[in-house]
Amino acid sequence: MLLSLLVLLQAAAPPYWQQQVSYTIDASLDEPTGMLRGSQRVAYRNHSPDTLTSISFHLYLNAFRPGSRWAAADSAEQRRRFNDLADPDFGLNQVANVRIMGSIVTPEYPFAPDSTIVRFRLPRPLPPGGSLDAELDWLARPSTVPRRQGRRGRAFDFAQWYPRVVAYDKHGWQEHPLYPAGEFYGDFGDFTVTLDVPDDQVIGATGVPLCGDPGWERANQYPDRPVEYRRTFYPVAVDSGACRPKAPGRKTIVWRAEQVHHFALSMRPDYRYEGGRWGDVTVHTLYQPGDEKSWGGNVAVKRTEVALEWLDSVFGKYPWPQMTNVHRIEGGGTEFPMMMHNGSASQKLILHEGGHNYLMGILANNEWKEGFLDEGFTSYQTALFFQERGVKGPEDEFDEYRVLERGILEFDLDGWSEPTSFVSNEYRDFVTYNTMIYSRGELFFHQLREIVGPAVMKQILRTYYDRWQLKHVDEGAFRQVAEEVSKRDLAGFFGQWLHRTTLYDYGVGQVRSKRRADGQWVSRVEVRRHESGVFPVDVVVRSKSDSAAVRVEGPAERTWVELVTRGKPKEVVIDPRTRSHDWNMTNNRKTRGWLGWGGLNGRRAVYLDRFFSTRTYRDRTADALAPLVWYNEAGGVMLGARSRSNYLGRFNQVTYQHSVATKDCCQDGTANHWLFRVKNPTWAYRPRLSTQFEALHFEGREGVAVSLEQQTKGHLGFGPTTFKGASVRWLATYDADYLDRALYDNAGTVEGTWWIRSSARRGVWAMAGSVTTAGGVEYRNRGAGFDADARYDVQPYLRFSAEATAKRPLGKRGSLGVRVFGGIVEGKNSDPVRQRWFFLSGADPYQQLGNPFVRSRAALLTDDVHFHTPGGANVRGMARDVAVTRLAAINVEADRSVLARPRAALFRDTRLALFGDLAFTNRFFSYNGVGRVVGDAGAGVRFTHRIGQTTFVTRFDFPLYVSHPDRAIGGADDDGSFRFRWTIGFSPTF
Repeated sequence: MLLSLLVLLQAAAPPYWQQQVSYTIDASLDEPTGMLRGSQRVAYRNHSPDTLTSISFHLYLNAFRPGSRWAAADSAEQRRRFNDLADPDFGLNQVANVRIMGSIVTPEYPFAPDSTIVRFRLPRPLPPGGSLDAELDWLARPSTVPRRQGRRGRAFDFAQWYPRVVAYDKHGWQEHPLYPAGEFYGDFGDFTVTLDVPDDQVIGATGVPLCGDPGWERANQYPDRPVEYRRTFYPVAVDSGACRPKAPGRKTIVWRAEQVHHFALSMRPDYRYEGGRWGDVTVHTLYQPGDEKSWGGNVAVKRTEVALEWLDSVFGKYPWPQMTNVHRIEGGGTEFPMMMHNGSASQKLILHEGGHNYLMGILANNEWKEGFLDEGFTSYQTALFFQERGVKGPEDEFDEYRVLERGILEFDLDGWSEPTSFVSNEYRDFVTYNTMIYSRGELFFHQLREIVGPAVMKQILRTYYDRWQLKHVDEGAFRQVAEEVSKRDLAGFFGQWLHRTTLYDYGVGQVRSKRRADGQWVSRVEVRRHESGVFPVDVVVRSKSDSAAVRVEGPAERTWVELVTRGKPKEVVIDPRTRSHDWNMTNNRKTRGWLGWGGLNGRRAVYLDRFFSTRTYRDRTADALAPLVWYNEAGGVMLGARSRSNYLGRFNQVTYQHSVATKDCCQDGTANHWLFRVKNPTWAYRPRLSTQFEALHFEGREGVAVSLEQQTKGHLGFGPTTFKGASVRWLATYDADYLDRALYDNAGTVEGTWWIRSSARRGVWAMAGSVTTAGGVEYRNRGAGFDADARYDVQPYLRFSAEATAKRPLGKRGSLGVRVFGGIVEGKNSDPVRQRWFFLSGADPYQQLGNPFVRSRAALLTDDVHFHTPGGANVRGMARDVAVTRLAAINVEADRSVLARPRAALFRDTRLALFGDLAFTNRFFSYNGVGRVVGDAGAGVRFTHRIGQTTFVTRFDFPLYVSHPDRAIGGADDDGSFRFRWTIGFSPTF
């Protein structure tokens, strides 16, 4: 039935056509000005069913100058590349003396002030089947800032240069300014290019040199290996004087290329040349001085030959005579017919850009309209090469598909993904464009391969190539071939993956197993679809002795399947290979126990927690177990254990910690302490929303807290990242023996908090800020009540704080940071409980609640250790118990790296610092009875380490001056302001 419909659709579709263009170009390079001056004749034949009244040309080099759409897009992305270039550094394309159909015509610039498209009205309409000739004089100059073109000294990458006819297809003239996102599109044609350049230039180009010296023999690194020019590949006659030099010190080369839609050049006098061949395709490589090991010695040649052989096996025969691979001025890579402009000779880059000769060059999609058909497609074939022939290793060491799929899943879950079918410049920002076109576009082809199978996918690619080579292609053309070869209706799949951003979630429902008379077991499994995404999933039933599998397809939300095993079934798994892009694999498994099929029991990986790293898995929950030990005076040595779990590193983050006090001292007579926390359960998922619940009973404190935080960000590559959140927390004290009474009152609080925090870059400054507003009720002074067992003094209170930081580099090795902080806390009748005051030295007690080494009386890092946790006024020279209810503070710190060891685990970077802290308070235990201004100054040293996934700092500060020495760390009444003091911390000051 499907095949019949396809036949009918093909019969009803209009016949394919494409325009025919022929260029004859004569150009001369003036090196001192960087200008290529030329003239060209364009023969254009209208094969469309439409009568044309205009013709348009691309003037691509006008993108690389102020006033262009490209420059405007850069400004919107907060980049400055071509926006500020002045003459003669900016790129330009100019046309003059334009004659069409023998008549002088006037240029129009429909996207002015952008001038990358020029349009001309035809002197008379061009009917279907008609032809016209156009003659143009022009100037072309690449910019000194390279991007897909450029010039530097005597090196020139003429990736764009001549006026290129805009493609006219079934949708009309494809006039489109050149943007950073998206690339090119053009009609196929033939090129004859006569190039006049200095005689020492070495040139690589699209096509073959019919006559003249491109400089390859002089630059040949293997003189005993003859250069293959392929001058006779095209049966085109050349006049005997066509390559006669036009002046002393100059040379002329005539190039020819047929059935290509673009012509690119690259030249520099010091290019080195090496040649090779794969089959009947000649390979030319041109590399720079210093590339002898990375490009030379046949490295680039062999890798180009490998790419050609691979692409032939995937798609089919390469139709052109040669492939040129040059080391261009800039990094990265850009593709052109018969040519790659590359920034390195890595096999992956050569496969990617070489693949573009098929996917864009031969199968000529519109790169700015459907970029996934070339960028995503060539990324897919590159990954397939390494999967089948390249780097292989254990599953947890290398699997490019898994890395790609998980990265896109994170994008999908955060709500950043946009449809892969978007026009390039319509994406939110350049980061999103890159991710959707390259990465999500690649994943589309992997998922299609999963649906149809590897063998059918290979046949799809070869049929697509056989049918559409050297033609314009689009999504419809590819889908038609895919459906025909696979004999499947793929409309839903193409719609979901290209035109929507769909989430997928399949789970195991009910399971029923029964033993048959023949001794085998029949299992009926319910497959539930929890999200809108539809994708084929494999269902596997396993027993101790065997397993059975079936694939479930179709849009039903609930599907029952039957599987037969010889042994008694023990486990049911959906999508065991993790290929369905299912975001929640925790509901994909059920196991059978003594009482039959129980609840969901997702896979788990249990390991010993090493504290500095957290394992995460795509298809299972990670459980990290660790013993714990710490000390405080009230409980003595605290012995405990902790379990930390997570799925994907972001969901079901469950922490449970239990400890026992070895010293029997406590008022309530219990030695058991515990903490339970769950963050981001899968059932509460919303894009960029973090949720958390916490309950605790430890070291004289107990409480419950619930919080929500939502991230917002307008653009991924720039601009502020903002978080808005709210929480409700009850926290009370139950055993004063654990409490440092200088930090805590024996009381409880019920507090609601709202906050907003944001960070962004402004030029060289990294800036961040936060505002927090809290309010609640405190209760304390428990006593006997008249109508109840106890009564409390209760009052409401409000707490407000704001913080801003800014940091910038100072030279290559230094940095400067500034922080300002302000806060106020007020009770209705009296000062609030002390734990809600602001502390001059650093963080308040609630902020330190998670650190067992400082939260309780006489803990390991209290008293004489002088441990500093940043926060509050951050006057780090003050004692940790000095607190106020109102303050404003400023902190300034400058540091400089004196020893960098970037590959080391410990002491990767050693920095010396100077700092000063100043706070204005409403009250203070004043020195000599005066002063509400508190400050310190000193020096410090910071050591940066990285162990596992964790980067942290060991920070020593020496507040050599403190304004109130009697309230300083280790202070005494007779201390002077200047003396040696020290603090230690494990995080940056701010």
